[in-house]
Amino acid sequence: MTPGPSPQEADDRRPAAHHPTGRRPAAQLPGKDARPPRRRPDRLRRALLIAVALGGLALIADGVLTIVWQEPVTAWRAAKAQDELRDDLAELSRALTRTSPRLTPMPQTPQARIRHMASELRRTRRPGQALGRLEIPLLGLDTVFVSGVGDDDLKKGPGHYPTTALPGQYGTAGIAGHRTTYGAPFRHIDRLRPGSRIIVHMPYGTFTYRVTHKRITTPEDTSSLQPRAGQQRLVLTACHPLYSAAERIVVSARLVSSRPATVAA
Repeated sequence: MTPGPSPQEADDRRPAAHHPTGRRPAAQLPGKDARPPRRRPDRLRRALLIAVALGGLALIADGVLTIVWQEPVTAWRAAKAQDELRDDLAELSRALTRTSPRLTPMPQTPQARIRHMASELRRTRRPGQALGRLEIPLLGLDTVFVSGVGDDDLKKGPGHYPTTALPGQYGTAGIAGHRTTYGAPFRHIDRLRPGSRIIVHMPYGTFTYRVTHKRITTPEDTSSLQPRAGQQRLVLTACHPLYSAAERIVVSARLVSSRPATVAA
């Protein structure tokens, strides 16, 4: 006896109309391959999630560095500006130690020469240009400071208040600086204590100061920058506390020694 068709063969021979859907299953249609699922939207979504995650990590890293060290992006910009300022200061020193018709007749006594050249420097330097070099051994600080205390000036380094004296002149020399951004040169000036040395190297001489006191005041209080009769002082100012501009920290120092630079006769 001839065996009958198997159940599977019978199903394959059944007319399409007998199937519940009225047609053969798609997987059994000849010449029809299953289409692969679309993956592009998934890849874009995954890439977007990765980008957002990396951006978040970068912000966190920036915040951590700012807290434990300083703001890294502006620190890099300030470092580049300092390199340019050092070149500017070197050229300024060479210019001031050469004979110049504008500086003749040169005063004969060392202190008179210092005051003469300081006045010349205040007259000729423009905001943002290098003025001198500030050194604070206790803090490991050695940085060029510029003329002016505007936003653009302080992005380069500490800035000299143009209404105050320069080192070597009678009166108060005032210098301001950032504590968390643009190199944060004054980040740790709260560590200065009475007796701490501050050395200012000018193109016309070197001036050593000793800290006398520090205090916290308001941003509007400029009394520390006022001249004191018969005194040569240095005042450093910065925002206080860290990450805030609500107050000002003021470090005052008095001149203890000065050494004039060699000037061409």
